[in-house]
Amino acid sequence: MNASNVPTAGHSIGFDPAKHYEELSQQFSMYHRDPVNVALHFLTTPLGLIGSFSLLNSYTKSTSATLLVTFCYLLSLLPILPSGDFYGTVLLCAAIIFCSRAFRLTFFEAMAFVVIGYVLQDMSHIATGEPTFQGTYSAGGHIDLANPVGWLQSFVEHVYYLLPLIVHAAMPHLKVPADVRSVLDGPLPDSMVQLEAFGWLLGPLTIFALGSYCIDSKNALCFFPGTPYFYRVVQCNLKDREASDPTPVQEPRVDMKIIRDWAMSHNPAEDKSTHFWFKDLQGDARAAFDRCANSFQIMKMFRSLFGESHYCVDILPGMNEIYVTGPERKEDVMNSDHVFYSRHVDGPFGFVPFVSVYRCIVGLDKNMVVTTHYPLAGFGHNACEGDVLAFDFNREVHYITRDDSKRDISDRFRVTLKLHYCIYPRVLRPLGWLMGWLNTQYNLSFRALFLKTIAPSSLYEHFLAWNVNFNTFLFDRIETLLGLRNVVYVLSALALWHATGLYEVFFALTSFVHYFRYITTFYVRRGIDFGSFKRDVLLFKTLALAQLVYHYILPSKSAFVFDPVSLAMIAVGYTISVMATGVIGIDRTYFAAELGLVESKWIERFPYGYIPHPMIISQMFALLGFYKAAHFRQEWPYVVPIHLACYLVHMLQEHFNIYQKHDKVDASVDRHDIIKLKQQ
Repeated sequence: MNASNVPTAGHSIGFDPAKHYEELSQQFSMYHRDPVNVALHFLTTPLGLIGSFSLLNSYTKSTSATLLVTFCYLLSLLPILPSGDFYGTVLLCAAIIFCSRAFRLTFFEAMAFVVIGYVLQDMSHIATGEPTFQGTYSAGGHIDLANPVGWLQSFVEHVYYLLPLIVHAAMPHLKVPADVRSVLDGPLPDSMVQLEAFGWLLGPLTIFALGSYCIDSKNALCFFPGTPYFYRVVQCNLKDREASDPTPVQEPRVDMKIIRDWAMSHNPAEDKSTHFWFKDLQGDARAAFDRCANSFQIMKMFRSLFGESHYCVDILPGMNEIYVTGPERKEDVMNSDHVFYSRHVDGPFGFVPFVSVYRCIVGLDKNMVVTTHYPLAGFGHNACEGDVLAFDFNREVHYITRDDSKRDISDRFRVTLKLHYCIYPRVLRPLGWLMGWLNTQYNLSFRALFLKTIAPSSLYEHFLAWNVNFNTFLFDRIETLLGLRNVVYVLSALALWHATGLYEVFFALTSFVHYFRYITTFYVRRGIDFGSFKRDVLLFKTLALAQLVYHYILPSKSAFVFDPVSLAMIAVGYTISVMATGVIGIDRTYFAAELGLVESKWIERFPYGYIPHPMIISQMFALLGFYKAAHFRQEWPYVVPIHLACYLVHMLQEHFNIYQKHDKVDASVDRHDIIKLKQQ
């Protein structure tokens, strides 16, 4: 193909990309007829692209950028390629991304892959005696200096379509039945082609969904709700000498005393909480506060969750404060202090992908009265004398409780620092800066509202206090019952349904998630965010059962047929399942014993001791009840078998106790907190 044949912007009207690709692929195949040459291209081309993707991974310090580029690339090819070429390109892209991540090439190794791939590709043509396609738009494949613009257009087009072109060249060498051949040579289904037209919707949702799960180095592979999700609450102690700065400016205990003495000298209130903002500090107190915020121990703590090569950690001084805890004031809950004693999420920006803002609670004194609880992570802790509890400001549900029976062994006031950090991928600095600014501005606005309603006197102030508490309750219910990242995932599945017109896409993406989560969590076990695990599997199991019941009662292709045996099987199966849950409790049902959160216990009450693996067997029996109904079986012939296969895999995993063995205890959560949880 000559450069003059490449369509320019002036000839874009009436241009058919699919037709143009068909002509291009025919010409490309003329130079790739030898099966050896074609086979070698499946080595040399991916080799160069593995090098290119590795360079991108190295620069961005993650694979998120390569995933996004690949997603956009495949989306752009949907209305252009025939089925076989597209499916083959998807498989090649998946293999290239996997290898670029697994090989972890250095810059020079990646450059070598690019060069070697290009050279070997030319040598393949020389060895098989076939001329190169690149030679058709420039003499010998070199840059055409006489027509550089035309050469560049042809070269870019060649590179852009290279993967599908080598797949197309391989198609004639595949020995497949005629009916399969007709599918591979035919166009993609209209429902798939439609995805490209909805790229404006699917692209952002995919970014938000991916960025809501792949949020730190621990959860880097948590790309959808079926993968294990690890807790994100971390802790340390400023007085920890093993993790201390080898060259400290001043002992942390001295800085903590300076700050606490300063706070006490300003006479904090006893009937409500007291707040001193960092901007108001002066002299030694300000310098001590700044040293605590920049402490080596806190930075090391964050690096246990956010790899230094991937993430930046910025302090947000506009949010920092000294906080003196107030009483619970149960007789008057319509005040903003009540927020601290209610389950709540501090910030509203949990939907922003890839970026986290962390709040650190730093204990400055001996406090045994007030405990901070993280119900989803599954533990609580008293922040005493240098203890640091760090959690996601926009995502982690938490609250405090008081045990006034311990007042005699505690200091009179509980004084803590509230330190804030914005943590973001290095490649997404602008998004990190924006997130830091948004949280600071929100915190300043909420601070003004909070202070106005800390001791409300007028009807209007009581109304504002009610708003503070109601919104606190609302944010907690969303995160506790649904999970913001799950909402984004379900919205993405709904968008795919809307774009393709296929309900089956939504059905598949929401019906089997909980099985994947069961299997992966049971296998990994260590460091699991237990509350999130229970919430997520219950949510997606409810979605799956709701859809099964809907299609059972309201079939779309035939009339509902009353089948008493089918209904009896469903009722008996789920009744036994509920009984089994009642016997062992909801936590043990969802692996609390396997995760080390409660002691193992031998159960002999029915149905245990009578039915092997009663929780799973009973639900499989109920699913067979759905399958017994002819109208359901005819409309959804494969759904129940897939459910049964997933349950069977997990049952075998439980029976043979297949899980990952660990040599050492995860230190992200203090072992004393785990012991405390077991005692509860």
